[in-house]
Amino acid sequence: MLETIVKQEIIFYVMGILMVIGIIAKLVSHFTVRRMVKAAGEIHKSNHKLMKLVKAKFEHASMISDKVQNVEAFVDKYIYEYKVLGMRLEGWRTFPKKVLWLIAILGVFASFESYRMGVGNNLFMKYVQWTGIYVLFLLLLGFVAEEKSRLSAAKNYMVEYLENVCIHRYAKANNMAVVEEKEETKEEKAQEENILEEVKVEIIEAEREEEKKNEQEMRIRAILEEFLA
Repeated sequence: MLETIVKQEIIFYVMGILMVIGIIAKLVSHFTVRRMVKAAGEIHKSNHKLMKLVKAKFEHASMISDKVQNVEAFVDKYIYEYKVLGMRLEGWRTFPKKVLWLIAILGVFASFESYRMGVGNNLFMKYVQWTGIYVLFLLLLGFVAEEKSRLSAAKNYMVEYLENVCIHRYAKANNMAVVEEKEETKEEKAQEENILEEVKVEIIEAEREEEKKNEQEMRIRAILEEFLA
């Protein structure tokens, strides 16, 4: 079985398929990060899904706790959780490296087996050459389409915007909210005091009327007593 796979060069087809998948993954991650950098540079007006999510979550967190203590960790969290075509961006970025190692392992294994079984030097050299070509191509692709620095730039844009713009904006909003609450409290207290004053005035007037009635009753009694006497 193993000898048949090596002789019929099935491993070449497997390595080729892995190569294509690795290239696709690299292109997806490269263009995604490139688009992310552009969106992060214009985060204040960007409609990018990640930018909108980060701004909304940051606003919500600022309203709950007044201040986000670690903005970099906050941004890192949402960059790591960002998904493209149903898979996390981090997965797309690391997939070509996994493919590279898998191709290298398959190539070394096929070369060793072809040499051990003595099926011919041509097949052995073919496995060695194509394994080297695939690995070298993926290494060059990873070097040319390097995303770490771009992703770091996008993160810096986002952190700078949140720290220099959003924090001050939400701090002012929170201060205004506190001032409004204090003003509302003052107004409520003033209204309560006015109501108390009105109640006091009504009570005093009621007491005065009661005193007048008592005085009138006393006069009527005095008159009746004098008349009856």
